[in-house]
Amino acid sequence: MKKTVSLAVFFLFLSVAVLAQHNAGHNGKILMIASNPSVSKQTGWPIGAWYAEVTHPYWAFTEAGYAVDIASPEGGEVRFDGFSDPEDPSRYAAFDYVSLGFKKDSAKMALMKNTLKLSTVNPDDYKAVFVCGGQGPMYTFYENAELHKFFTDFYLTGKPTAAICHGTCILLKTKLPNGKYLVEGKRWTGFASAEEQYADNYVGMKIQPFRIEDEARKMPNSKFVAGAPFSAFAVEDGNLITGQQQNSGAAAAELVLKQLEKDRKRYPTYVLVHGAWADESAWGFVRNQLAVRANVEVVNLPAHGIDLTPANKATLADYVRTVSDVVNQSAGKVILVGHSMAGIVISQVAENIPQKIEKLIYVSAYLPRNGEDLLSLSKQDMQSKVGGALEFTADNSAAKIRKEVIVPAVCADCPPFMQEILVKYHKEEPAGPLGEKVILTKEKFGSVPKFYIHTTQDAAVGYELQKQMVKANGGVKKTLEMATSHLPFVVQPQRFLETLAKCD
Repeated sequence: MKKTVSLAVFFLFLSVAVLAQHNAGHNGKILMIASNPSVSKQTGWPIGAWYAEVTHPYWAFTEAGYAVDIASPEGGEVRFDGFSDPEDPSRYAAFDYVSLGFKKDSAKMALMKNTLKLSTVNPDDYKAVFVCGGQGPMYTFYENAELHKFFTDFYLTGKPTAAICHGTCILLKTKLPNGKYLVEGKRWTGFASAEEQYADNYVGMKIQPFRIEDEARKMPNSKFVAGAPFSAFAVEDGNLITGQQQNSGAAAAELVLKQLEKDRKRYPTYVLVHGAWADESAWGFVRNQLAVRANVEVVNLPAHGIDLTPANKATLADYVRTVSDVVNQSAGKVILVGHSMAGIVISQVAENIPQKIEKLIYVSAYLPRNGEDLLSLSKQDMQSKVGGALEFTADNSAAKIRKEVIVPAVCADCPPFMQEILVKYHKEEPAGPLGEKVILTKEKFGSVPKFYIHTTQDAAVGYELQKQMVKANGGVKKTLEMATSHLPFVVQPQRFLETLAKCD
């Protein structure tokens, strides 16, 4: 039998994800690009990024489940324009509590001191790009050919590509491979001339070397548009998204998020199902990284983790229904991954809805034939330490593994802190579903491509039994091996992702 992680991994995962709120990153990553510090030739002021044009989109993206990386042309520190600081003596942005919270968070501000250098960024790692504004971009972005090319190349992938406020100055220069301006014939916006006039009047001098709207209206087939001054105004035309000024960051971010939801069809969808004595948090070490180039859904089975279903009420049919509901929510086919006990579950799901399954991937999992159940398979396992170490409840409806056997059976190669966590959060496993038989046919279950990831040092589901089940099935397309215990995605998360990618 098996066990995986439990609420433990979830807590650990949160402890390392200090740069984002709960669950940020499970949908993939977005790249925000901000200006390095500069000095205005017009005013002599130190200039850079505008707080709200970083913080408001950042908040929207992370709230929606995306991780955010921040890059700049030169990398390293990004500083904010004085007027955009909610604590600036001018009190120009004193209302901006989102930026104030960002400023007071040392982890967030550390991001701004250590931005990625744009030339080192792999655009394939991001599902959207968002170019921030501020006073700096008029000097650091406008003539930056590297940034222009990066923006154009990303735009040509069809993924959401956004710029706001003075960050849109790049669109006055950015061209497509055919030599035409990227914005030719497109509706777009940026900092409006009326707003520039207001700013000039406010400080009593001309702030910018030129006005974006004035230059935009000189361009061929110009369709530059502007909303009411300093209102939240954002425009989308295809996958190009633009925002007018500092109050438009969240509005532009929402358009990006809407496009990302439509863009899910671009990526493969993985549905990850945990094993026994575990819950959805078992996948915490690999979920976000897998989501960089995929859609990822994790399933929490009834009577596991925080689900309140009593152990004596859980059935295999309940497990199958829960997974099937997640699979059916996907617009297309999914890659269904099952660990350990979940091999039984995903097999029955594939029998019931084979048209929704692109492939099945078994990870040190039970691979049944028609009429088999987990208990009958586990009795054939001469390497497992689990079978003889079970402690059942009085009514035999659930079982735990004896405390001293949990680590050697499940994760002997885990670091000490992980071993401690596994023991501390070990929870009773419903016994009923383990003895329920699957009904599988060659026409349905047999038609779905299957892959198997072996764990050669496994003392929960022995390596010899794993190979025996693969041989008995006869339909596994490819097998791969990892020299780990029962939890390869915990012990070697990066290697596990690499191995998962080879299941093709």
